[in-house]
Amino acid sequence: MSATSVATEAIVSLPVADLENDGLLGMFPDGPRLIGTRCDDCGRAMLGERVVCSSCVSTQVSRIALPTTGVLYSYTRLHVGADGVRPLGYVDLDDDVRTLADLREDTIPLVPGLRVELVVDGDAWFFAPVDRARDRKKEND
Repeated sequence: MSATSVATEAIVSLPVADLENDGLLGMFPDGPRLIGTRCDDCGRAMLGERVVCSSCVSTQVSRIALPTTGVLYSYTRLHVGADGVRPLGYVDLDDDVRTLADLREDTIPLVPGLRVELVVDGDAWFFAPVDRARDRKKEND
């Protein structure tokens, strides 16, 4: 090292785990819903049970039930060998949260802008067109 060189050492920052747990489905008074978090400081809603706000990094957050309905933003169909086709898409929930989710389609074709609704089948959850989702709920009752 020369006389004019200054040795510098980088400051290492450790990652902060922002999720309380990995589960996204929870039980609420009105039934199973996706778990969300709302920041008590900035008001931002997020998917998952978080310990810090993803927007302002506040630790003042509250667990919430996310809406069961939203709009299909975009989708694709994954071709998975012998398992067939798996529709997957981004859903904009009614409170401005976007999530990547499995989709189901039957008689109503998937198109961006389609209203979709959460369907819970045991531990599995997915979104289906609103009319199809209601039919499926009646079958499970």
